[in-house]
Amino acid sequence: MSFVAKQSIAFGGSLALALLIIWGTLTPQNIPDAGDLPVDKLLHAAAFAAYVLPTALFYPRGLWFVLGFGVLLGAAIELIQPAVGRSGDWADFVADILGLALGWSFGRTVAALVRGKARRDADAPHS
Repeated sequence: MSFVAKQSIAFGGSLALALLIIWGTLTPQNIPDAGDLPVDKLLHAAAFAAYVLPTALFYPRGLWFVLGFGVLLGAAIELIQPAVGRSGDWADFVADILGLALGWSFGRTVAALVRGKARRDADAPHS
């Protein structure tokens, strides 16, 4: 895969997911109550993990930009939510940060495993 294709997938995927996060966090939502299970926090963590994943997989040089933007996005969402009829919650911001860390570590681990397999396949004797 070419460098430009990898970069496009990385930034295009992360941008699309950032827009989805903005829509999901700044529009009214009816999240069902699950008792003691913190569904809202899990959704925040999952969304931000998904946001960073394309860049972690395809263009790791862009991770610092995507991670930095993710932190700013998470903070901005919590500050803006009260203005759109939602409640801002700094625990959501913590979940966002944890999601960024999970997406980053999962993406880099998968990329390393794939790279290692490709090297092993290239080094294997061909019959």
